[in-house]
Amino acid sequence: MKTVFITGVSTGIGFDALQRLVADGYFVLGSVRKKDDAARIEREFGDKVKILIFDVTDPENTQQQIASVIPLLKDHGLHCLINNAGQAVPGPLQLIEPEAFEYQMNVNVLSIHRITNLLLPYLGTDKHYPPGNIINISSVSGLFNSPYLGSYCISKHALESMTDIYRRELQMFGIKVSAIEPGPIKTQIWKKNKGKMDKFLDSPYGSILASADKVIDNNEKNGLEVSIISDTILKILRSADPKTRYLIHKKPFKFKLLKWIPDKTLDKLIQKTLAKKDNFRPV
Repeated sequence: MKTVFITGVSTGIGFDALQRLVADGYFVLGSVRKKDDAARIEREFGDKVKILIFDVTDPENTQQQIASVIPLLKDHGLHCLINNAGQAVPGPLQLIEPEAFEYQMNVNVLSIHRITNLLLPYLGTDKHYPPGNIINISSVSGLFNSPYLGSYCISKHALESMTDIYRRELQMFGIKVSAIEPGPIKTQIWKKNKGKMDKFLDSPYGSILASADKVIDNNEKNGLEVSIISDTILKILRSADPKTRYLIHKKPFKFKLLKWIPDKTLDKLIQKTLAKKDNFRPV
């Protein structure tokens, strides 16, 4: 039985991927932050999963928890690592507190570097093990910079770079590295983010941010089903030569055209969108 490690499996993309991979015959190692989530998932899936409890921003605990499952990997290695755990810290870049910005980078960038490096020997940098896959759950925000999602966009741009660098450094081992870049997906993340812009309403940006919850509602309503990410993960794992990137968007061709629009023209289009006060991201 092939083993897959997924970070952040309590809900959303991570939980759906866990369900699909278990159904497809994989053994899943997953991470959550809460004991209740671990107990719930292990009750549902039994001996087809092992759930670790750690916060990805805690390096010591992360290392301890991953070390606890190394005996499971020693015989056959790790078939795939899916770096899914992530957070979005919204707000004007000027007003995001340094601690919040650092937290964003810790969750979305530094933790991925730490976890990947801990597991790389079992993915094939140790020649005793067959080469595996790394799948980073990135975002269209790693390709397009949306106002008021600055810290999140910066973190996902960094993840895009990290994906390229790992892929180029690890190709000598045969390890395949891909990024999945979703647009809005129907998960609980939207509800979790409602009200997070309220603290900025008395700022100079308040007139625009007053409609933030409406934007969240629109994105949730128009988002793609989470199953499309799991479909893509399985597609990657079944491919002998997976693509480096998988853009998941309702209008992927239109989105790709954005990179050809001159910066100042795109700035004007964004300002026009912001003036409507119902959508911060014109994609």
